[in-house]
Amino acid sequence: MRWSVTADTGTSIREALTRIDRSDYGGIVVVDDEDRLVGTATADRLRRSLRDGVAPDAPVATAVDDEPTVVDASGSERTVENETESRGNETPETVVTPVIDEDETVIDVTTVERLDGIAADVEPTTGGVERVLVVGGAGYLGSVLCRQLLEEGFDVRVLDPLLYGDAGIAELADDDRFTLHRGDARSVEAVLEAIDGVDAVVHLGGIVGDPASEIDPEKTLEYNLHSTQLLASVCKYHGITRFVFASTCSVYGRSDGDTGRLAEGDARNPVSLYARLKIQSERVLRELADEHFAPTILRMATVYGRSPRMRFDLVGNVLPAKAYSEGVVPVFGGDQYRPNVHVADAARAYVECLTAPIEDVGDTVFNVGSNRQNYRIDELATIVEDCFPDASIEFHEDRTDERSYRVAFDRIRSVLDFEPERTIRDHCLELRDAFEDGMYGEYTATRYNNYETLDRAPSFENTTAVLESHDSSTAERPHEKLPSGEV
Repeated sequence: MRWSVTADTGTSIREALTRIDRSDYGGIVVVDDEDRLVGTATADRLRRSLRDGVAPDAPVATAVDDEPTVVDASGSERTVENETESRGNETPETVVTPVIDEDETVIDVTTVERLDGIAADVEPTTGGVERVLVVGGAGYLGSVLCRQLLEEGFDVRVLDPLLYGDAGIAELADDDRFTLHRGDARSVEAVLEAIDGVDAVVHLGGIVGDPASEIDPEKTLEYNLHSTQLLASVCKYHGITRFVFASTCSVYGRSDGDTGRLAEGDARNPVSLYARLKIQSERVLRELADEHFAPTILRMATVYGRSPRMRFDLVGNVLPAKAYSEGVVPVFGGDQYRPNVHVADAARAYVECLTAPIEDVGDTVFNVGSNRQNYRIDELATIVEDCFPDASIEFHEDRTDERSYRVAFDRIRSVLDFEPERTIRDHCLELRDAFEDGMYGEYTATRYNNYETLDRAPSFENTTAVLESHDSSTAERPHEKLPSGEV
């Protein structure tokens, strides 16, 4: 007799997981052609085997516990070897257990409480996630996130082509819990090597920002959409359930002036290639989502703040830089709305998603920011001017960016109790101190600007020489317009 939670030795791991999900047993019993016991496997055990590189189509028999707890015909519990298991301080769980006769033929299936093999000293803050792959971890946001993850007790692996150099992560190289894989998510080989043994993936990679994305649209398509398709598909195939993706609030684009704050379910109106590809990437992830793959999509407000890989092509960073260095706060138009969030708060949102129960964040979209930091550009300029008394606002009638949108951040506050802690004013005062201490040299240097770096490279893969040769030659050349800078 066969039960819904028994399987032949040739049954695939994928099919075994499907059967487990349809039952209440939490595992599966594997038998041979004569119904003799081969072993058992919990869903967690099977998914760990996938993370270790076993193919989903491999026979389930390759991943079973061949010395499981069993119940004999008299009702006594024991292991196959008639020994009592002892695994220290581990916690119990209820799992599927075969009932066998004296010939080790399975005659029934039941459940017993047994030790699950999870050590009690696993850091509770990680929520079952121990090793995280951060794609794009050397970048502006990624370099801040990597540090927060390490502080929270995670092992961190980075996959990054280092288009903008390694300044953001260079000092992490000596940390035993940090590893760097130089490469990008367009390569199957690079992705397979990078995901080996990880429990979760954060995808920050790609060409970031509207101006940089327009330099080579075909290249941007590869980095921003095709790589997302590849990375997510490989993660799903290998049983990596947690996948956190960096999208952008610029998907809301240009909204009606009478429109209130836009929530995650409201209409999107992208006005740039960067935003359109983010929408397409979101669609890919939502289509892949199922009970085994639970992506979380974070639509980021415009990010500002200091980072180990600093950028001065973001409006919240370049305005105070110009105020300090040139005594002016340039405003183009001014009545356009933008939501804003500090880079450290933005990074914290990713940590919160990795530690939250998967049912709270899986297959979900969150706007990341603060209702209080929805500012018009001229309001933002006023805050900057107030922090730099020697500077004055300089208005320009010509607009370089037509986007205008206010965003609601109620969902992330309700689900994750997330509320940004830092403000534009805090940032301006901190950046003023940094400039006064002689940090950053000249803020117009190529290394601080995504567009400048990529625009000067013969190909996106050849940026190192640009960073080495152009910083000194461009140090005195001011940017011609205020960059829009979306993350």
